[in-house]
Amino acid sequence: MLRKSALLLTCYRAAQWLYLLGGDINNKMITKHSFSKVWYRFLVLSFALGLFFSATVTAQPVQGKDCYSRVFEEKVVGHSLANAYLLMYAAHNTYENRIDVANFLEFKKRFREIFEPLGIDRFDFIDIRAKTADTQAVVMSNDKLVIVAFRGSESSKNKKFSPTRFAYDWLLTDLNFFKKRILWWGWGVKVHRGLYNAMEVAYDDLKKYVDSHMAGTPKRLWITGHSLGAGIAPLAASRLADDGISVQGIYTYAGPRIGNDDFVKAFKKRFPDMQRWVFDNDLVSKLPFKVMKFQHCAPPNNIYADGRLVLADGEMRGPGKARSHAPGMYLQKIYDLLPLDLKAVVPAPPGLVNDAGIADAELERQFNGAEQTAEESTGK
Repeated sequence: MLRKSALLLTCYRAAQWLYLLGGDINNKMITKHSFSKVWYRFLVLSFALGLFFSATVTAQPVQGKDCYSRVFEEKVVGHSLANAYLLMYAAHNTYENRIDVANFLEFKKRFREIFEPLGIDRFDFIDIRAKTADTQAVVMSNDKLVIVAFRGSESSKNKKFSPTRFAYDWLLTDLNFFKKRILWWGWGVKVHRGLYNAMEVAYDDLKKYVDSHMAGTPKRLWITGHSLGAGIAPLAASRLADDGISVQGIYTYAGPRIGNDDFVKAFKKRFPDMQRWVFDNDLVSKLPFKVMKFQHCAPPNNIYADGRLVLADGEMRGPGKARSHAPGMYLQKIYDLLPLDLKAVVPAPPGLVNDAGIADAELERQFNGAEQTAEESTGK
């Protein structure tokens, strides 16, 4: 506050000086030019006021300044509301169309602009498309922590694109759906082939960047993602652990089921404290169907429609909802759970995106009909 006051006082004095100087210059030059004394002083004062207001704007503090170094609880094990919000904030901003950019090059520039004031000083980006895989991720760090954030599905060019429908179709397509056996994670372990391939095509870059960010002073590694990114995150954590890299925490949002029962048992032994967030019967969190022998690898932290949070809850009952899947919904709902003192030191969520593709009544009817048919066929 004192610094800002001193800056404004300096601008005010500069305006006074320029005003007097303008008058002096005008008196000396009025014989050579036809400009009036008032016009000279108007130009000088306009310049001074420009400096004044520029100084006022640049002096405004950034909400959430350095929160990833001051607020983020990098050593915590399990649940942390502060970490839940800040990791969802990272996952939310991995979407190009959520930060209003047209391509990946612009995305990288804008992402840095958002997170550097928040206490992140180093960034690397992954953007790989191969076969059915389309994997984007950010690896970012400061002197205390490293965060890997996987992006979900989106289209920044098509405003009618439905990320929920894309996830629905992608998870169930024949090329992705069949389970992949991973013997080195345990006998009988099988995971969703599409999710594993999406992780595998990016793994060399991921490990290279994580190794680089973890070097030097000791840091804690956190992995997050929304939607299909939430399906990739646990698999990436498992691969990194295979290579001797310690993972402090995994927080996922709106994620699908990933593997069979043997995978879930093996995963929980390695990562018993993973935090899985679900909002109001999110449709994608109910995919692939239980009858297909896919399971979630952690109990859900459920946020119900009324805003109530239940940690380590059971799976929500009721029809799947497409609108609940939007990343902005998760960000806002977790923000609403924060105490006032925490809201004051983290960045506020942006306004919810008015995306017509999010609310998809036809998809909900298709999904809920298929789910009911699948459960009835097994007698459940």
